[in-house]
Amino acid sequence: MNLTFSKLNRMKIIATGFVFIVTCLSVYGQYTEYPLYPEGIKDNLIKYTEDESFVEEAVSPMSLSGRNRVYSFVSEPTYMLFPADKEQNKHIGLVIAPGGGLRNVWLDKEGIDIALYLSKKGINCLVLKYRVNHRDDDGKRRFDTGAYFKEVEKDGQQAVVTMRSLAGKMDFDPQKVGMVGFSAGGWLTEGLTVRKQDEYGKTKKDWMPDFAGLIYHGNSERFVKKDDQLKNLPPMFMAIARNDEKMPVENLMTYFTKILLNVDKSELHMYNSGNHGFGLAYDNGLSVALWKESFYNWMLDVTGE
Repeated sequence: MNLTFSKLNRMKIIATGFVFIVTCLSVYGQYTEYPLYPEGIKDNLIKYTEDESFVEEAVSPMSLSGRNRVYSFVSEPTYMLFPADKEQNKHIGLVIAPGGGLRNVWLDKEGIDIALYLSKKGINCLVLKYRVNHRDDDGKRRFDTGAYFKEVEKDGQQAVVTMRSLAGKMDFDPQKVGMVGFSAGGWLTEGLTVRKQDEYGKTKKDWMPDFAGLIYHGNSERFVKKDDQLKNLPPMFMAIARNDEKMPVENLMTYFTKILLNVDKSELHMYNSGNHGFGLAYDNGLSVALWKESFYNWMLDVTGE
């Protein structure tokens, strides 16, 4: 897939982004959502008769946002900006993709909370609320899986393009823009990196992340058979718990090992506890709680900050 953007569209994104930044800086703490596609989505395949909605799950007392919303029926993707603390700015941009099984978006626990933590430490963050494929009570997906995959992948690509276009206004290097995903968000991040490995090593596209994080996400070894192409991928950071019940590590080791050995500057962190969906891992054990600090320092290493 190759997305192209005209100079006029890029200028519109930059101009719109400037307004967004001013708003974010002037109303800190009010996490305003902005349309990922300012001019709308032509012939949007992901449409619901139901209104977008959320349920509030149990909130950890250590949550930075104080909320834990899980969104459903998302058909119009949005994003939120979290500029780096000015005094701590490391001049890095990061797109954050929460999880939710591609049927929901855990916006706070795996999005806003992560952005609050990292922006305070000097990382400029964009939290993506992407389109979802709702699963009905009988377990059936609302939209054709293949068609949905193509659409949500566009959301991930557009998020990276948008973040990169804001480099000048948010004061970070446009060549230091990464993406990190949690669970299904890791699948989306993988879609812009590992599953696109045959496109790396050629002319770099605006949607290609400069580094990537897969947090409690792994996949089949069939995606990592091309060692020569894997070498062209951006650095990858992988973190998972040994007791992850949704993604048993014994099924993922070939995948992880291939990336670790073939993708330069990559790291694998496997913790003894945490299960699936540990987020910032404030209450999942002492060792797994260190993943966020390791990820932060790894970003500084791979970007040369």
